[in-house]
Amino acid sequence: MYSLNPLKRNVLITKDEVIFHAPTQNTVDPRMIEQSIIVAEERFIRPALGYEYYQQLLTTKNKLITDANKATLQTEINASMPEGSQDVVLVKNDIVNASEYLSADNLVLWYEHLWKLTAEAVMLLALPEGFVQFGSEGTIHKQAPAGPMSTGGIVTPDLRSMKWMLDKKLMDRIDPLIESLHEWFCLQRKNDRTKYTLYTKPCPCDQDNDGIGFKRKSQFILGLYDDDPDPCNCS
Repeated sequence: MYSLNPLKRNVLITKDEVIFHAPTQNTVDPRMIEQSIIVAEERFIRPALGYEYYQQLLTTKNKLITDANKATLQTEINASMPEGSQDVVLVKNDIVNASEYLSADNLVLWYEHLWKLTAEAVMLLALPEGFVQFGSEGTIHKQAPAGPMSTGGIVTPDLRSMKWMLDKKLMDRIDPLIESLHEWFCLQRKNDRTKYTLYTKPCPCDQDNDGIGFKRKSQFILGLYDDDPDPCNCS
């Protein structure tokens, strides 16, 4: 999926990829999503992957448009578009973000875990901005487009409901995905030590493991899979 990255900073995910994989209506304000991408990736994705691996994925998935590569990349992008689509015209210093630029191993990682996890993290960070925003009038409380007496039954949630929603999303959606990502990496590394070498968090099968599991070091979740103490089947 080729998309322009308007943030002027390399990021893993674009607003279109967020909308595809996040539990949200497709009418959500795209700017609200874009303004949460950098913070969400710094808050959740970089710590989960480690700085070096995160930076490598950013560098690979984003390409800066220059005079030298503009024609080639523009041809590639337009060739990938559905028939009848309007041609994309690139401008120097645009940033193109595309999963097609990832290596085969990292593309598997993207489809298996990172795309979904990153989209969920972005929407978690975007939720409060959809409830209360800062504008020209100061801090304002966002109202639903229709009242509770309307046919659609749409109503703005209260603060307690919003806090419950944020907590549930963090504990029941983000945390399990991060733990699953770690276990997936450990299994990949157990089967082939030449893969995903930039992922350096300790796994149960590592010879140099200090005995302190990733779950004990994690700030996200503790003991979610304690009933499966050896997911990599090291024993």
